[in-house]
Amino acid sequence: MRVLWNEIKKIWNWKILLLLCIANVLMCLLFIENPATAITRGRPALDEYRIAAEMARQYGSDMEEEDFAHFKKAYEAQIGEAGNYLRARPEFAAAGIRSYEDFMHFDSDDSEQNALRNKVLFKEKVDLFWELQARRILIEEWHDNRAQWMERAWENAGDAKQKARLGELRAAGHVQTYPGIVLQNYKDFISSVAVAVIVSVVMALSPVFIKDRLGRMLDLQYTTRQGRNLYKTKAAAGLVSACIAIASLLIVYLGLYAFIINHKVLRHDNLSVFFQVPLHTFTGSYYWYDPTFLQYVILTIAAVVVLGLAFALLAMCFSGLMSNYVALIGVQIPFVFGALFFGLYYCLDHIIDIRMAKWMAPVLYSLAAVSGAAFMLLLWRREKRRDIA
Repeated sequence: MRVLWNEIKKIWNWKILLLLCIANVLMCLLFIENPATAITRGRPALDEYRIAAEMARQYGSDMEEEDFAHFKKAYEAQIGEAGNYLRARPEFAAAGIRSYEDFMHFDSDDSEQNALRNKVLFKEKVDLFWELQARRILIEEWHDNRAQWMERAWENAGDAKQKARLGELRAAGHVQTYPGIVLQNYKDFISSVAVAVIVSVVMALSPVFIKDRLGRMLDLQYTTRQGRNLYKTKAAAGLVSACIAIASLLIVYLGLYAFIINHKVLRHDNLSVFFQVPLHTFTGSYYWYDPTFLQYVILTIAAVVVLGLAFALLAMCFSGLMSNYVALIGVQIPFVFGALFFGLYYCLDHIIDIRMAKWMAPVLYSLAAVSGAAFMLLLWRREKRRDIA
C-alpha cells in the first residue's frame, strides 16, 4: 500500500497539477460555454427555460390534458395583459396596434409599427411579450402538432425496433410538453465537460511509464521480481489517480453548472425542479428508455467515468509503448481528439436517443473498456519477459 501511495504522489506532482489547472482554465475560456450564456443570449430561449421550471413546479413530473388546459388559460390571460399594456401606450394605438394579435401580425413594411415592435422586444425587453412567444411555441408548434411530430418520427425510423418503440410511446399517450432547451443545454454542457475530463486524464497519466524508462529507472527496478511487479502497481496508481481526477472535475463542473443555472437563469426555482420530469416529456427527441431527468444526469455521469477510465488505460498503454515524449504526443493527439469529436456523438450526445441503434452505446462502451484492459494485459505480459539492455 505504501508503494501504491508513493506512485500516486509521483503522478500528482506540482507540475501536473499546474498543467491541469491551466488546461482546464483555457478549456473553460475557449471551449466550454457558460451554460447561462447559451440560454440568455437568445430569446425566447431564456423564457422557455423559466417557463419549463414554472410548469414542473405547478404540474409535477407529467402534464395531463387538464394541466395543459390550465396552461392555455394562463397563455390567454397573458394575451389580455399584453393587450392592456399596448392600449395604455398611445403611440401603439396611433400606429394601429391595439391588441396582441395586431402586435404579432404587424405590417413589416410599416416603419412605425416595425420600430415600435422592436422597441418593446429588443430595447425595453419586456418579459411579457417574450414569455408569450415561448408559450405560443409550446402550444401551437408542439402540443397542437404532437401527432404530426410522432408521425414524422415514425416515417424517419430506420428499422422495426425504432417503430415499435415509437408505437409504445404513442400507445402510452406520452406527450412532449416541457421545453427541450432544458435537456439540450445540459447535453451540450456535459459533452464539453467530458472532453475536459478525458483530456485532463490523458495529460495526467501519459508520463506514468515513459518517465521511468527515459530516466533509466527500469534498469534498477527489473533486476528483481518485485521490481517487475511495480508495473502493476503503477497501473493501479494510474487508475486510482484517474478516478480522483474524474471525480474532482465532475464535482467542480457540475457544481458550477447548478450554481450558474440557479442564479443566472432561474428566478424563483432551482435545477432540482426538473429532477423527476421524465425524459420523454421534453420536446425534441424520442428515447429508448424512460428515465427521469435526474436518472439521465446520473447515466451521463457514469458514461463520462467509463470513458475517462478507458482513456486512462489507453494513455498508460501509449506511455508504455512510445520511446519519447514527442512520439507519445504525436500518437495521442489524433487518436484522442478523433475519438472525442466523433465518438462522443454516439457515446454521450445520443446515448439513448432513438435515432441511434439501441445496441450502439453499450457496444462502444464495452469496446473502449475491453480494448484498454486488453492492451494493459498484453503490455504487462511483455514487461514480464522483457530484457534490460
